[in-house]
Amino acid sequence: MTEETFFKIIKKGREIQASDIHLLVGEVPVLRVNGNLIKIENYSFLSKEDMKQILEIVLSKEKKSELELKREVDLSIKDKDGSCRLNIFYEKDKISIVIRIIKENIPSLKALNINDKIYDFLDLKQGLLIIAGKSGSGKSTTIASIIEEFNKNKAYNILTIEDPIEYIFENKKSIIRQREIGKDVVNFSSGIRSSLRQDADIIMVGELRDLESIEMAITGAETGHLVISTLHTTGSVDTIDRIISTFSTEKKEFIQKLLATNLIGVIYQEFIENINQERTTKVPLCEMMYVNKGISNLIRTGRTNQISSFIEVSGRKGILNKKECLKFLYRNSKINNKTYEEYLKKIRREETL
Repeated sequence: MTEETFFKIIKKGREIQASDIHLLVGEVPVLRVNGNLIKIENYSFLSKEDMKQILEIVLSKEKKSELELKREVDLSIKDKDGSCRLNIFYEKDKISIVIRIIKENIPSLKALNINDKIYDFLDLKQGLLIIAGKSGSGKSTTIASIIEEFNKNKAYNILTIEDPIEYIFENKKSIIRQREIGKDVVNFSSGIRSSLRQDADIIMVGELRDLESIEMAITGAETGHLVISTLHTTGSVDTIDRIISTFSTEKKEFIQKLLATNLIGVIYQEFIENINQERTTKVPLCEMMYVNKGISNLIRTGRTNQISSFIEVSGRKGILNKKECLKFLYRNSKINNKTYEEYLKKIRREETL
């Protein structure tokens, strides 16, 4: 495969607004558009040689070594029309590639159709804010939109630590420095540690992956910074439990106290598919948990199983349950009646589990 052909495939993805492109041996390129997989039938089936040629196009010498050692590698590339995030990995001893197409324009929080309660979190200047959700739930875009909101309206020194860099920010009222794992810094924890000496107001951490990065994120919040990060979880309460379970039993009580003091909130999101006039769109269904005194006390005393009842009491600052979010989407014509009823039943089933 030539370099020209490779970038034509990416261009095709942009033209039909694909979120991802899948390249695998023995298959034509496959695009994900509005959640559905579409094959580009007029392309040839990809061979092992095609995949090797793509590696020559996109990988540096260092990244080739990393791929051979770890059997997978993440990186970002730029073409004439924007940026892409690549995950290259082996499957059945063959190369496979997933390309995430990054939109150059960072969408506003309103454009993402996220409930206005999210703005309750943006007045705070210190603490840990986590954007949670499953893989592919739009966490990276939401966190980029939050950073851009600060960038437009506040004069802050913002430092991001990402793997890889996804959205490129242009300095507005704030100044933003973006560091990429492997290129600018060794790992997330060392990036957070050094950021504490770089006069940062806001530290954005692409993902909390391990105990050390979680510890450093909490330390950053405790020392007067606003730390914003993502975590792969299935809900707000699950996010807290996941963090606590990362630590040893001996440290459990200590970490509960740290979280109770420094966690300012969790915004969990997942996508709803809405079919309208034969077109499928995706909108975020959110659950928001603002850590008020009541929730802080439950975290400190290890009674996280009671937090859900606090979230169910809608109307409080920064607190939103899924049912209220669903109503918000329906009232604002983001989903139709059929989708509303379908997901309401799903939420009620979840509540009985």
